[in-house]
Amino acid sequence: MASGTPRVAVVSGTSSGIGAAVAAEFLRRAYTVIGLSRRGNPSLAAAETYVDLLADLRDDEAVRAALSSAADTTRHGVHAVVVNAGVSPDPDDLAALDWSVAAEAYENNVHTALNLVQATTPLLKLGGGGSLTFVGASLANGYKPERWAYAASKAAMTTLMRACSVEFADDGVVANEVRPGPVATAMTMAGLDGEVSDQILRAINEGFGTDWLKSPRTVAEWIVSLAEFPPNGPTGQVFNYSRKVL
Repeated sequence: MASGTPRVAVVSGTSSGIGAAVAAEFLRRAYTVIGLSRRGNPSLAAAETYVDLLADLRDDEAVRAALSSAADTTRHGVHAVVVNAGVSPDPDDLAALDWSVAAEAYENNVHTALNLVQATTPLLKLGGGGSLTFVGASLANGYKPERWAYAASKAAMTTLMRACSVEFADDGVVANEVRPGPVATAMTMAGLDGEVSDQILRAINEGFGTDWLKSPRTVAEWIVSLAEFPPNGPTGQVFNYSRKVL
C-alpha cells in the first residue's frame, strides 16, 4: 500500500460483541473501517471513517455487492480483514443431535468466512498484501461433546485459515487465528446488554473459577495487533488466549 494512503480494515459481524469492539479498536488506531453485518451499528457509523454495510454474509453475491458499494474506500485496496461473524448453537446431546443443527453452524460460521475471504482477498492483493485474521474458538478441539456442532464448524475455520496461509503467501497475505476463550458478550452471557466492567469480570473469574472471562475490548486489542503483522510475519498460526490446553 502506497505511503500516505489510509489504512483500510474490513471486519465482519460488527453489529455487536467482538466484531464491534474490533472495529472500534481499528478506528482508534486511525484505520478507515468497513463493517459488514446484517443489522448494522449506528454507534460506529457515527464515526467519519467508518463505513456501515448491511449484508447477509451467507450470501456471496450480497457480500460482493456491499463491498462494491464501498469502492471509493477500497480503491487502493485493504490492509486487514477480520473474519468474525458467526453463531453458537445451544449445547445438545451428541447422541441425539440432528444434522440440521450442525449444517446451520457450518452455514453461519464456515460459509460466511469463505464468502468474506473470496470477496476481500482481491482487495488485499490490490493493496500489496495484508492480513486475514480469523476469530476462532478453543472448543474447536472437541473436548465438549455437547458443543460438537459449534466446535466442528470452528475447526473447519481453522483449516480454512491454514489453507489461506498457503494459497495467498506469494501475494504478501498472512492468515492467522485468534482463539479468545470466554468473552463477555451476549453469545456467552445470555441477556447481556453492553460492556461489563473490569471489576465485575475479575469478581466473576475469582468467584466461579472461570476460564479467564474477558471483555470484547481486551480481545479486540489482541486481534488488531495480530492483524497488523507484516507480510513476512507469522502465518498459519493459532494464537490461544484460553486457559484450555490446545
